[in-house]
Amino acid sequence: MTHSPATPLRLSCRHADDTLRVELRGDLDHRYADLLVEAVSGALADQPRPRTVRLDCTGLTTVDPSGLSALLMVRRRTDEAGAALHLDGRPPQLEKLLELTGTLAHFTARPGTRAPQAGPAEDPARGQSAAPDPSA
Repeated sequence: MTHSPATPLRLSCRHADDTLRVELRGDLDHRYADLLVEAVSGALADQPRPRTVRLDCTGLTTVDPSGLSALLMVRRRTDEAGAALHLDGRPPQLEKLLELTGTLAHFTARPGTRAPQAGPAEDPARGQSAAPDPSA
């Protein structure tokens, strides 16, 4: 089995008007996840505080569980700051990860609202009940 070499995460941040735009390029994984959280947290502490944070995910090559955790932490920090978070240009592998883990709603819910919680008998990846059909 061959492994592709790691691609360090590069962040490009621009704060204009009331919007913070962060372009992500490379691997959002256990080695680099903290960089994203620290960059967004720092920008949210600046004055004037951004009202919108837009993460351009087009250049992401890998997102591992630590990267997903970082995205969820960014969502938490933007919620705490009263800022809207948008994940723009989600590559197919990120979209699939968000769907499989049931976290997509956390990034598509309106700012300041909680994402819908799946009940114990629901399969959040499919949006279907996992309970057996009594008529079958």
